[in-house]
Amino acid sequence: MEKRTELWGQIEQFYTERYKGWSGSKQFEGTAARLERTMEEMCWIPSRIGDELRKCFKSVYPDKYDEMLVTGPTSVWTLCPHHLVPVGMKVNIGYIPNGQVLGLSKFSRVAIISGRRPIMQEQYTRDVADTIMAHLNPQGVGVYVVGHHGCMGCRGVNQNISVSTTTLRGNFKDEPSVKEEFYRMVEGNI
Repeated sequence: MEKRTELWGQIEQFYTERYKGWSGSKQFEGTAARLERTMEEMCWIPSRIGDELRKCFKSVYPDKYDEMLVTGPTSVWTLCPHHLVPVGMKVNIGYIPNGQVLGLSKFSRVAIISGRRPIMQEQYTRDVADTIMAHLNPQGVGVYVVGHHGCMGCRGVNQNISVSTTTLRGNFKDEPSVKEEFYRMVEGNI
């Protein structure tokens, strides 16, 4: 089994201590095993994330297609790194190839794998765009994310407010017509 990160241990301790307070209830019997499974799925160690992302880019094919392609929305669940509560996100990814294309399902995989750790939505959005730029070298990439944060819905302001973030790279950032086309296409996906 891979070595767990320090953060994983802190999260496990946090939830284990809280479950102890409820341990008199039959509802929480077996909680330790559920916690273990949940943490294994939600908090991958960085080396596993890197390995899985590299696998996604084994499905790259030469192609002359040079128009915009937008996938999404892909549903992604992660944890807020500040409060350790779920964040549900809808992720749209667009890119313009530069002589090679990626298998379509791999965009969803990149979106999902990139969220397999506690991460702020802003960083997540940048990471997805930068990963695609680094591995595909497209003319440009755009990532548009709408998140619903449990930390705002069940504590704090107690509102189910959506948070939108974008990251634009290459011609998505530099050419207004490309940016506009991306936002129009994403609007049709939401």
